[in-house]
Amino acid sequence: MNRFAAIPAGAAGLAAALLMAAALAWLALRPAPLPAAPPDAGPAAFSATRALAHAGFLAQTPRPIASDANVRARDYLLEKLRALGLDPQVQTATVSSSARDGAGNARLTVAVVHNIVVRIRGSAPVRGHPLMLASHYDSVPDAPDAAGAVAALLESLRALRQGAPLVNDLIVLIADGEHAGSLGARAFVEQHPWARKIGLVLRFEGAPGHGPLTLLDTHGGNGGTVAAWARLDAAPAGSSYRPAGVAGQSPLRTLGLAGMRFAGAADSAAMQHSGDSIVSLARTFGAHRLETIAAPDRVYFTVPLAGALHYPERIVWHITRVACALCLLVCWATLRHGTKRIGPLALSAAMAGLLAALIVLSAAKPGATYLLAWPLIGVLLATGALHLPLTAALSRHARAAILATGTLPAIALLLPLAAAVFTRPIPTTAPPDSITYLADATTWKSYWLDGAGARASTAAPRTGIAFPQIEMLKNEDTPARRRVAFALTSKNAAPTIELRVKGARVLAARLDGRVLATQRGGDWTLTLHGMGQRRLPVKLELEGGATARIHIQESIPGLPAEAIAHQPTHAPRRGRTLSTDMLVLR
Repeated sequence: MNRFAAIPAGAAGLAAALLMAAALAWLALRPAPLPAAPPDAGPAAFSATRALAHAGFLAQTPRPIASDANVRARDYLLEKLRALGLDPQVQTATVSSSARDGAGNARLTVAVVHNIVVRIRGSAPVRGHPLMLASHYDSVPDAPDAAGAVAALLESLRALRQGAPLVNDLIVLIADGEHAGSLGARAFVEQHPWARKIGLVLRFEGAPGHGPLTLLDTHGGNGGTVAAWARLDAAPAGSSYRPAGVAGQSPLRTLGLAGMRFAGAADSAAMQHSGDSIVSLARTFGAHRLETIAAPDRVYFTVPLAGALHYPERIVWHITRVACALCLLVCWATLRHGTKRIGPLALSAAMAGLLAALIVLSAAKPGATYLLAWPLIGVLLATGALHLPLTAALSRHARAAILATGTLPAIALLLPLAAAVFTRPIPTTAPPDSITYLADATTWKSYWLDGAGARASTAAPRTGIAFPQIEMLKNEDTPARRRVAFALTSKNAAPTIELRVKGARVLAARLDGRVLATQRGGDWTLTLHGMGQRRLPVKLELEGGATARIHIQESIPGLPAEAIAHQPTHAPRRGRTLSTDMLVLR
């Protein structure tokens, strides 16, 4: 006798449905398999080994804008690009930006940036709109991050140069000042002659931890770009769901052209996947007519086994209407059969609530509707099937199997999202401990500051770090307004200088003749990058009749060599140097 014959068919179906759900959950949550870096990659293939060598050089030390390490990184990239037979240009530009926080405090930035820009001619006899690949080479001040993306881009260019030329021209932008407010990209958009003639921009950024290259964002009518992305052999994972604060507000978006933004980690396997994807994307879009690439937006996402799926955003409301109709039918069937048990009624109420959320989402964020629409439709179809005459005689186990099957879309779509929300990437290296050396002109003393910015108990030795040089030119006070003029020079050639006005509202401001934004209330802060030892004339008009203070701070990566030997016991051997002064206007 077959020992499985005694198992009821309904129980077997339930077991099969649960196994299917478990297998789908495992596929949805498992890390995406990444290609191993080939030890002997040919000249026309991307090599993670070669890319990691670039990343290793760039990641030796932080590379904030205008720092010596930033200059070394730029020189390294220029050298490697020229070795590929390219003619990279350095776009040097002065650019400014302004922002205001919720308290009305104004933050202005003026910087001299140095973008690396190179153009590779395509094979098309009639030149169309070029493809642009963009990344950046600067880092945050405290960590040598973001080296992986530009290293992958550099090695990808080498691999592309070994193959047949692209049909379209290729523009490569390796921007400066990304971590200072995307100032390099802003300079390219506002001042470079190539900016208005681009067909498509692909941006690449670094990501912490481990993981494959991921499509984070699209803009400018993603219909054509998403369709091409989905056809790639190993398309990077991505979706049109945008958590709050994730969309990259790069100045490149203001050009109104189609674009995609990717991020990937810098370990060997992730680097190989990033490079293979960059080469594939460049070859795909390098042969595409980019004048017509922009098309109506599409909803897109990836699911286990099926890969990348997408459909026009215009049918989102049709899908929502289908969900509404199914919900009404299920609620009607529940009431018609006289079901008074709490379970079915609670399920119907929950589905009605989700349907209301789907309607709101369809109006506000249609790209995210797939997260609710398909799980809801799956559960509604399964619940509705239980009210059909064909299923009325099924066993309890068989009916449970139908319900379990209806949850499969939710498992495939919502589990990866939950994993992304409740887990965070683990950095491959811990951020280094740091200490700050402060030279304070108001006390004519120097101090050690710990990582939290608190003054240590012991004074620091005096060094050759100069205080900010301030040349007072005017201080005229009337009841209505105070007019102040002074010249500021950094004898340290500090990469970053910050001026903060407190105690009086700034009514007008100029820096070396450049008109600066003012504020309605709160503090006014001006941050300068890359000014070197230039004499900077500053003119301010402040509210009159009040004592105003202008705090001036120079920031320099690293510690003075002559002070390191006198650090507190067990203090870190790396950090930053600050030189400060204050103008008191009475």
